[in-house]
Amino acid sequence: MTQIVTRAASKPDLATMPPFPKPVITPGEPIRFAYEVMAEPGPGQSKRGVIISPRADYSSWEVLCDEGTAMGGDDAAPSPLGYLIMGVAFCLLTHIQGYLHKAPMQIDKIKVEIRAEYGTLPPEPDQGQQGAGQCDAYTAHVIIDSPEPPEKLENLIRVSRDACMAIATVATAVPTSTRVFINGTENGVEV
Repeated sequence: MTQIVTRAASKPDLATMPPFPKPVITPGEPIRFAYEVMAEPGPGQSKRGVIISPRADYSSWEVLCDEGTAMGGDDAAPSPLGYLIMGVAFCLLTHIQGYLHKAPMQIDKIKVEIRAEYGTLPPEPDQGQQGAGQCDAYTAHVIIDSPEPPEKLENLIRVSRDACMAIATVATAVPTSTRVFINGTENGVEV
């Protein structure tokens, strides 16, 4: 069986994006950083990607991805949307854990459940078999077993949710662009 996530032996150089400066971190000060990803197709619906570390003290990771058999894949690894939503849950838990590290509380058990509901629109003539996709609903539940007062636990989740960059990415319209490079040259088209 192939390992789905492994530490990358080296970081790939991005072919078309200039380097993003690695931040110098000063505790308590705001920082700007970028996650960068390089992905390429494999056989069938499989993909291989590298998550390029935003900081010198983080590892970069090689990740395999696939689709289920109904989508033409081998079901050998999580799907792209599965990774996306799991990343949101992990990010929220990171902020919860960070808050609890600074302001300890008695938490007997905590977990996050997320449902993201997706659908496709009817295909346009030039779109092939399936139309554009959309996310129709996103719901996160944080389940806590704790003797702490409910107000204190609600504040923990409110502060953690507000700090969660993954939730902000999902919940807020973020300006996006997709540029096309053909044979190593940008053709000036933004799609």
